[in-house]
Amino acid sequence: MTRFRTLSFAALLGLSTLAGCSMFEGDNDRSSDRDNPSDRDVERSRTAGDVQRESGASKRVPRDARIVEEGRGGGGNSLSYTARDSGTIYLEDTTAGVVVWDQRVRDGDRITVTPGANRIEVNGRETTNIDLKKNDRFQLWFLDNGSKR
Repeated sequence: MTRFRTLSFAALLGLSTLAGCSMFEGDNDRSSDRDNPSDRDVERSRTAGDVQRESGASKRVPRDARIVEEGRGGGGNSLSYTARDSGTIYLEDTTAGVVVWDQRVRDGDRITVTPGANRIEVNGRETTNIDLKKNDRFQLWFLDNGSKR
């Protein structure tokens, strides 16, 4: 009986260790750069149901990025930001907890996101065609080139 109890405890400990490792897998990968920045394909997020995200978009907002604008999508509301340095802008659907789009920008670039119209523009030019959920909350994050990742 003691041997059975010892083996059961060892098996339970092993399973707990495996479950804990897989739970934290990828936590250090706070951002991923695209191999091809002109790649503008759209994919469905596997983790957020029917939320679309641009193919190649970062999985997470980098730790050193800062929120520059936030709001809800409905009613013709839009989020806008003018970059004060070169860097990368991230659009996160905070309701779904998913980064749906990111792009490198230069000092002076103006980013406008209008979720109700499914529009993401940089300097007045639409950059992608993603179905943004107009009732979700969104945050624009910015990471300047001088920040650590």
